[in-house]
Amino acid sequence: MDSRNRQGEARIGIDVGGTFTDVVLIDGADRVHTVKVPTTPADRVQGAVAGFQAVLRVADVQAEEVSFIGHGSTMATNMVVEGTGARTALVTTKGFRDILELRRISRHDRADLYDLLFDNPRPLVRRRDRFEVTERLNWRGEIETPLEIPELAQIAEAIARTDIAAVAVCFLHAFLNPAHERQAAEFLAERLPGRFVTISTEVNPEIGEYERTSTTVMNAMLGPVCARYIERLGGALQEKGFCGELAFMQSNGGLAAPAQVAARPVMLLESGPAGGVSAALRLGEGSGIGDVILGDMGGTTFDVSLIREGRPELRTSSLLHSYTVRAPTIDIDSIGAGGGSIAWIDAGGGVRIGPQSAGADPGPACYGRGGTRPTVTDCNLVLGYIDPDTFLEGSFRLDVEAARRAIATDIAEPLRLTVEEAARTVRAVANALMAQAMRLMTVERGYDPREFAYLCYGGAGPVHAIDLARELEMRRVVVPPVPGLFSALGMVVADRQTDRQAAVERELDSLPAAELDEMYAALEHPLQKEFGGTPPMLRRRLDCRYAGQPDAISIDFPAEGHAGIRAAFEAAHQRHWNFTKPDQTVLVNNIRAEARAGTGWRGALRQHHPAEAPAPWKQRRLVLQDGPQELPVWRRRDLPPGFTLQGPAVVEEQSSCIVLGAGDTARVDEYFNLVVEL
Repeated sequence: MDSRNRQGEARIGIDVGGTFTDVVLIDGADRVHTVKVPTTPADRVQGAVAGFQAVLRVADVQAEEVSFIGHGSTMATNMVVEGTGARTALVTTKGFRDILELRRISRHDRADLYDLLFDNPRPLVRRRDRFEVTERLNWRGEIETPLEIPELAQIAEAIARTDIAAVAVCFLHAFLNPAHERQAAEFLAERLPGRFVTISTEVNPEIGEYERTSTTVMNAMLGPVCARYIERLGGALQEKGFCGELAFMQSNGGLAAPAQVAARPVMLLESGPAGGVSAALRLGEGSGIGDVILGDMGGTTFDVSLIREGRPELRTSSLLHSYTVRAPTIDIDSIGAGGGSIAWIDAGGGVRIGPQSAGADPGPACYGRGGTRPTVTDCNLVLGYIDPDTFLEGSFRLDVEAARRAIATDIAEPLRLTVEEAARTVRAVANALMAQAMRLMTVERGYDPREFAYLCYGGAGPVHAIDLARELEMRRVVVPPVPGLFSALGMVVADRQTDRQAAVERELDSLPAAELDEMYAALEHPLQKEFGGTPPMLRRRLDCRYAGQPDAISIDFPAEGHAGIRAAFEAAHQRHWNFTKPDQTVLVNNIRAEARAGTGWRGALRQHHPAEAPAPWKQRRLVLQDGPQELPVWRRRDLPPGFTLQGPAVVEEQSSCIVLGAGDTARVDEYFNLVVEL
């Protein structure tokens, strides 16, 4: 795969969000063109294709001129949360049928550790769809009991009589020896043609039978639906004249071919948010922006992540709707505080926000599509942070009176407030929730947010950015180009990436450096072949823990080699937990190899032709903390590199705006970033 832009060819990024589908096109002259179209929840392919056609019209580009489309979506996440994945069967070792219900005895995956009335969510697979087969590997991966093929044949016959669309195979200790799982998968695929069959040793070859089973089952649930989506999207784009390369954003921040993500759709779970992180990484390469906190506020969620020393923070395990999933993922925390999140009053009279969202249909009340519940967007509109006449450059008019009615009915009248007071209260609660999410990503992980810049994006990101930065005592806010479509831009600039892992389960002191190097080589060799003529950049990581600890910490393989592993692990342990155990044995759980090919677009954006002598183009009334004020409004497209302006002021663009306070200074750098010094 060589996705680099060739002369005269265009590249497109499509990000299918909960409310809008964002599309970015970079033409052969490096000019960027953007459109937003409503997401079509009933059939997301329709919205994606509509966005594709719309951006072609805006850019005056023919479909045949597009060489590449990068695609990201929240589809996989939504399927898990909403329980709309394919009906799945689990085939496991005899005696382990109920592992999905036993979980971890709710130790770490309940929302509140001290909630005595907590109920586990329903298992991912119903008990009648969980099957046991006789086979056994011991803790070394040695075969103690061969796989009983006659039992497997009976299971296949039982599945064939149902509408089960996917089968997950997860055997005890298979991460040390995949022989039985591979044998079972081949047999079931032959007996159950048309069903999606997946095995744990290809999805998550790692110790921990519950987590491994949960991840494999999730991959199976997503498989048939994602495969159909990928096939239908590719077919629909071809019908519109697209004949280039289609790739999908993974949760690790890299792109992959359709066949790869169809086999491992669990890698799509953070697909949309990962695009924004990829765009931020590329932005930092050129502009020199250092350590940053990323805040992506879209229509449904607020997503927070970190970039330190030019790399995103990574994690190998996460909870999604209380279900464990293990896959290499950019460390992104999400809360239900997007622009479309609904504001409501709880039983105690407190104002709450989300997690319910108005979504794309009907959307916030101000969209005029029948929504009657107040959202954060409605409140920002009433307070003047959003202009009803220029939203999306006037292509999407907003109904201020509908927003006022929704706020009055659900918030203002019950609390005996004016509509403006109620809207300010909702905005303050939203800011508090987002600031807390940023603290959890930084302070609780040993980082001082004051040492970071805040890079904000998503349509609503800049609207709240100054308030959040002040709350965390941060001094700099960076608004990148096209912030409302920044994740879609990430689909264009991201590189191709593949991750692989292998279980080790050895004491560090008993693991010779030469043997460890051989293990890495065994992982890296097939990765290098996979990338064909494009030699990939390889990165080694490993998971370590102290003996007796349940959870491992993932670290980069140190520059000092094998000799520096313990020091690197203990430095990470000190930062995470504020202590080390110098006399304790260190165990290596897994080794990981990442292969990345620099196939993403590397040009310099040419978005607009700034005015030679920019000036405010209008005044706008905003209801701020000190009361109503009339502020000058600057159009961002008029501001040339090097231009500086002083607050108070509003800087407005197609998909967002930012409100500068008194004394704040905004400067446009050479990469068209708007850098605000508070």
